[in-house]
Amino acid sequence: MLMRRHNVVILLMSLVFILGFSSCANSSDKAQKNNKKYYIASTNKKQSKPKTPAPAPRTVLKEGDKGDDVKNIQKKINTFGYHVGTDSQFGEETIYAVMDFQHRHGLSTSGVVEGDTLKDLNEKPTADVMYIPHAEPALSESDVTNAANYESIVNAVDLPTYTNYLIRVSIAQQTVYIFNGTNRNWKLIDEFSCSSGTSGTPTITGNFFVGNKGPQFSTPNGIVCKYFTQIQGNYLFHSVLFDKNGNLVDGTLGNGVSHGCVRLALENAKYIYDNVPIGSGIWIQ
Repeated sequence: MLMRRHNVVILLMSLVFILGFSSCANSSDKAQKNNKKYYIASTNKKQSKPKTPAPAPRTVLKEGDKGDDVKNIQKKINTFGYHVGTDSQFGEETIYAVMDFQHRHGLSTSGVVEGDTLKDLNEKPTADVMYIPHAEPALSESDVTNAANYESIVNAVDLPTYTNYLIRVSIAQQTVYIFNGTNRNWKLIDEFSCSSGTSGTPTITGNFFVGNKGPQFSTPNGIVCKYFTQIQGNYLFHSVLFDKNGNLVDGTLGNGVSHGCVRLALENAKYIYDNVPIGSGIWIQ
């Protein structure tokens, strides 16, 4: 009887030990599964790094700048009809396009993108400020007859330009020719008489680009020249000479009489000022 009780005690103690071990094992496994930190660590999952915020767009862009901000400006200006390469380089092509954009918006033609220029670039393009690559001819009957001869001259050589326009000045003929098109595929759209420099103060010759423009300037002796367009430096296309009251002082055309600039009739100076974009090629010979 004693032996039987002893065996029962041993059996009960064994059951308690087995059940207790099983319970601890289950509790430990359950704790590991419910422990989120442990679970992540056990799977070796990488923690995500905080993202570095993108730099703010630059508010001033100018010659020599590079990068995405420049590329964004190039894309914006192309929505206004220009064809600037989106190479992220603020080079000569972009400078001239910005200057022409500024001219069309009545801004200072600095070639620097900031302030009002940046504001206007973000506006929706309208017809009055669009760059127009194609122009309708404004030729007289005599001009049309000789157009092929003049076109053959400019189409025989490579002439640099950043636009779809080209100006040729013939000093020998005292004539300005305006072309529209592309390199070696130019079409004459207008021509008019001019007066270049004298032998003592000659007009420069060679290849240039249309630069700054302005409604007028005055000389120290009171002479007013209207609608000027820069050739290079102080060499300009501009109107014949007026006084401060608007009276014609010297309307000479067809002879070399200037100090190096190319004088034009008032309406022709205005034509270049209004229609030939900044960055257009100029060939003077």
